[in-house]
Amino acid sequence: MTNKPRHPHRKPLWQKLAKIFRPWHRRLGIASALLVVMVAVSGVLINHSNDFKLDTAHVHQGWLLDHYGIKAPGQVAIYASEPLLAASDNLLWLKDKPVLEAQGPLLGALAYGEHYVAIDAQHLYLLDQEGALLEQQSRATGLPQDLRALALLPTGDAGQLWLNTASGSYLSDSDLIEWQEAKPLVALDWQTPLTDANSETISKALSLKARAMHLSWERVLLDLHSGRIVGLPGSLMMDLVALCLIFMAISGLYLWQQAKPRKRKA
Repeated sequence: MTNKPRHPHRKPLWQKLAKIFRPWHRRLGIASALLVVMVAVSGVLINHSNDFKLDTAHVHQGWLLDHYGIKAPGQVAIYASEPLLAASDNLLWLKDKPVLEAQGPLLGALAYGEHYVAIDAQHLYLLDQEGALLEQQSRATGLPQDLRALALLPTGDAGQLWLNTASGSYLSDSDLIEWQEAKPLVALDWQTPLTDANSETISKALSLKARAMHLSWERVLLDLHSGRIVGLPGSLMMDLVALCLIFMAISGLYLWQQAKPRKRKA
């Protein structure tokens, strides 16, 4: 009388694991393929961000700036359109480029001979034709305080530069070294921002450029690569993809090992 095996149809453990791993290996591979490609492409771009100048290329897409919560400047003032001389909050723009970050909101800017002059409430800034800062004046250098506006009275080579302050009007010497309280003999045309249609168009474009300065494409790619671009859910999703890749590596190695032809015993 022969003894029959109790469980003639029981499969070995390696076959059961292979049966479980095979469909999940396929499903997770398909599901994560797109994200893997995105991570790979963004990783290559980040690795060569200096070559592609992504670290200095700013984002000008309004919807993306909105996504990052980057708001428009509180105030944009156009003082001259050719060449462009404008201010966005405490940032001075010259010839379409930011050249000065003042210590407070800018109140005026104008061409003074071969230079440019800009003011905030407590400082005066003197710049050359390319926008390089040559001098900064304050109370310590004898500058009147609580400035309100600038005016240029055409006379002589560069003209007379006047300051309107909370305590009265002040006239500078030709070298912008000394300021003397004085009353102008003629009514001064205190500078105000331009308000024509062209300046409105320039103002909108400048507002977008001011926002774009706060976000580079390198930052976007870093956030896309890590999933942070959509906040905590994106980071958790990328963590899940990483776990899926670990599972696929282990299951793939296991399935490959089990698919190898087994050597017969002699």
